[in-house]
Amino acid sequence: MQLNVQQGSLETVGPSRLTSGIGPGNAGQATCAVQPGQPQGNWPGPDAARVAEIDAAWDDAQVGSFAEPARAAAVERIERALAAARTGDLTEATAQLTHARSVLEGLDPGALEPRRGIAGLFDSRGGRLKRFREAWGRAAAGLGETAKELAGRVEGAAQRSGALDKAWIEIRDALADLDAHLAAAAGRLPGHAPTEGDAPHPLVARRATLDACRAAALQSLPLIRSAQNADARAAEALKACADGVASWRDDWKEALGLNAKRPKAVRPDRDRMGKVREDLKARIDRALAELTASRSRRAEVESRMAELRRPL
Repeated sequence: MQLNVQQGSLETVGPSRLTSGIGPGNAGQATCAVQPGQPQGNWPGPDAARVAEIDAAWDDAQVGSFAEPARAAAVERIERALAAARTGDLTEATAQLTHARSVLEGLDPGALEPRRGIAGLFDSRGGRLKRFREAWGRAAAGLGETAKELAGRVEGAAQRSGALDKAWIEIRDALADLDAHLAAAAGRLPGHAPTEGDAPHPLVARRATLDACRAAALQSLPLIRSAQNADARAAEALKACADGVASWRDDWKEALGLNAKRPKAVRPDRDRMGKVREDLKARIDRALAELTASRSRRAEVESRMAELRRPL
């Protein structure tokens, strides 16, 4: 099971199963073993009316550029998907999370305990509480800004996923048009069987070019979903950190007696404060690990999409 950002929200989705060859364990490795004009798994066959329309407009003099608008559209949409996948890397949040963790490390509730030895004779409880409140105030302001920035990155991931959704649909539509052209070409080839010693009909080479474009477009579909999933898991971890900062801030504000107009005389529950702090640190650690994994997944997806585009 994978998490995906769909239309601005986080959803749980499974592997894409739009074509044969796309399923668990081989996402991004779709094949084109089935000839155009035949259904592939859940992939529909070419539209008969569209095939007839293409056949009616057939021009033997233009065989070398047959279906060029359809091929060019598919290539352009693959390029658009690759550009969207490369936009707004969530791993840029790593530095922010690392800094946030260092701030938490420097704000230990243990500092509220009386110091031992001679130093403790000159260290009042009120003084310790005052200093800790001041340190918390500075930390809360800084981490609050960090939480806002993380929330913005999560929103950016949702928008990017929307752009990838659009690219996915456009590539699917380009595939349908390519299938119709390939079906029309297949219907023409039996009438152009070369005699022995003759060169193959130009339509054979053109069809091979269109087949290669179709294969690249087909294989790009699960890669787009992989890019979305890489973002979604990292985005969910960032959202958990932003929520954790809010919980930490509110809990410590109450524990330190700062949730009223004037500071209250309190004895902070250091154990409770420590648990809240450790929870936020754990969220940050999980997010850092997820960002590292996301960086690796995105790099693989981008590399494979670029490889698909290169020979077209």
